[in-house]
Amino acid sequence: MAGLALALLSLQAAADPQDDTALAKKADAILAQSIAAEVPGASVLIARDDQVIYRQARGRASIELDVALSPQQVFRIGSISKTFTAAAVLKLSAAGKLSLNDPLSKFLPDYPDGRHITLAELLSHTSGVSDAWEADPAKPQDTASLVKLIAAHAPDFPPGAAWAYSNSGYMLLGAVLEKVTGQPWHEVIREQLTQPLGLTHTAYHPDQAVVSGRVSGYSQDEHGHVVLAPFVSISGPSAAGALTSTVDDLFHWMRALATGRALPPALYRDMSSAKATAQGDRVPYGYGLMLGTVRGEPVLEHNGGIEGFASQLTYFPRHHITVVVLANTDAGSPNPRSLAHRLGALAMGRPYAELQPVTGSAQDLQALSGSYRIGPTAMRTISVENGRLTMQREGGPKRALAAAKDDVLFFPGDGTDYIKIIRDAHGAVSALDFYADGMPPARREVRVP
Repeated sequence: MAGLALALLSLQAAADPQDDTALAKKADAILAQSIAAEVPGASVLIARDDQVIYRQARGRASIELDVALSPQQVFRIGSISKTFTAAAVLKLSAAGKLSLNDPLSKFLPDYPDGRHITLAELLSHTSGVSDAWEADPAKPQDTASLVKLIAAHAPDFPPGAAWAYSNSGYMLLGAVLEKVTGQPWHEVIREQLTQPLGLTHTAYHPDQAVVSGRVSGYSQDEHGHVVLAPFVSISGPSAAGALTSTVDDLFHWMRALATGRALPPALYRDMSSAKATAQGDRVPYGYGLMLGTVRGEPVLEHNGGIEGFASQLTYFPRHHITVVVLANTDAGSPNPRSLAHRLGALAMGRPYAELQPVTGSAQDLQALSGSYRIGPTAMRTISVENGRLTMQREGGPKRALAAAKDDVLFFPGDGTDYIKIIRDAHGAVSALDFYADGMPPARREVRVP
């Protein structure tokens, strides 16, 4: 652990959050490390207060046409759309057109048990409204058909009893916006938020629309080859994830929220504060914003994932730092969340350790192979495949794992989470200490005999 701690301290001492030239060089290095120039990539932006201090893109906007990505281009942003939907609902509440305590039945009287679901519960993902229904993703949907599909499926839990992320809940909020205003949900967002704030590239575009500057979206097949993302009608995600935007628009959007230009300050505080279940258990979400930490600092953020695209908007309220990462691939590399956290930590002057892989012997790698208990029921497994380490949590994807010096493991291309190998008195691997976000305290994961 001493080697990792020294690396962290030396990096933190070398960083100067005021030196934007040095920051740009280090950010360029992170992008070059994470994104190859000839594949789908990402557009990124870092800002402090209202000043952009880094804006760059790497990768291809169109592989077929060999067009490079640029920061001005338009991406689908997936679930970051929820921040706009939530703000639109809050803005209507400020105008007295609805209350967050209103039951869903006030607006959708035929929705099953809607009298027990509040708008606040839909906003905070504590409503129990399920995402388990199915529909042809290529088939266009309107709001009424989506409500019908959602209503036909049983809830996951009683309203307020627990927390579970629900796209369906935000689709229902889109229906509420339409009921209250008599306009399509996206027109409400345009009139109430994006148009007054000058966010000219943040919009809903139907499937057939030709959008100036919009990049192509890509995916990956089972062999790791880049392929075009499958067609999905953008009408399906609706108010839960159908908007497009740019890194600059999302930066201005976050600052407009934080400075009281998008919503009255009291409503922004409500939007950005943690909510709770009916039993008082805190949940990691406000209204349209996730709450978390990066390098021990609180952040407000949201990610987005939709066929061909992945996105991350992260705001550091104590430092007034905004980071936006928009990727035109859903393959997981680059990882927008990891990039945003690494770039934000850099801007704070508290960068993550830059670990370099070392080559271990076949015997060293095999010694790590096995299962490790995460908690009372969860497990993770390390395997060796074709001479390389992989790690997989039960029910999760398999991830490449690399070894660094000082008995440290890390995920290549991530750079945020680290693992310290724990050995017994005989040198055998007995446990793993998992450092989420590279920060103590570690979670001890004991090896299963």
